Amino acid sequence: MNTISSLSAIHHLLTHCPRSVKKLIVFVPRENASSRVKEILELADDLGLAIDFQPTPKNRHTETFEPITAQIQPFQFTEWKPFLEGLSQKPTSALLALDHLQDPQNFGALCRTAEGLGWDGVIIPKDRSVTVSPGVYNASVGAVETIPVIQIVNLADALRKLKDAGFWIVGTSLGDKTQTLKQLPPLEKVVLVLGTELEGLSPLVAKTCDFLVQIPLKGKVQSLNVSATGAILMHALLSKS
Repeated sequence: MNTISSLSAIHHLLTHCPRSVKKLIVFVPRENASSRVKEILELADDLGLAIDFQPTPKNRHTETFEPITAQIQPFQFTEWKPFLEGLSQKPTSALLALDHLQDPQNFGALCRTAEGLGWDGVIIPKDRSVTVSPGVYNASVGAVETIPVIQIVNLADALRKLKDAGFWIVGTSLGDKTQTLKQLPPLEKVVLVLGTELEGLSPLVAKTCDFLVQIPLKGKVQSLNVSATGAILMHALLSKS
């Protein structure tokens, strides 16, 4: 059974999508709980959610001790075809696509940023890719439940369908043929494609992109974590819409 332990994620789910939470398991007495935990318990009480109080474990003073875990429903991906049809009705839209990203912490962080910036969805391949796990819930502070996540069979094919629907595809690359964001034209409908940290975009996906961009760096470190790259580019691309 899927359980999550991030207090921020549990609070987010109870506030915005309580249907996804089955019950809470609490390892501290209510009267001894922190203000944050008490706030979560009050939300659960208001929702009529089951709360299972358990004895406080002996390792409660360690850094890994979590006062609450939440049992959650199985994650439901957003269906691709209805989602694509809905986007055709929007004059502006922004999507994030991840080309076989493997790390759940980066995936969760990217979902958190995309949701916080108001992007319309996150697309991931079905095979050889990270999926939605309890770790992703924790890293995204629950945002994975409040942004559409679409799992598709073939990313390059999905990008071509998005191009047919009026989207511009912007990928990241460190090659000589890249552009800066300032060189891009206005983009009312855009897909940002991020690759893996070690290999970047696959050749087929890179060929599908209309633009390849990179972030100019001035320090001695010449690469960024993929979640940091995504955050910078997602924010910057909003000004292009």
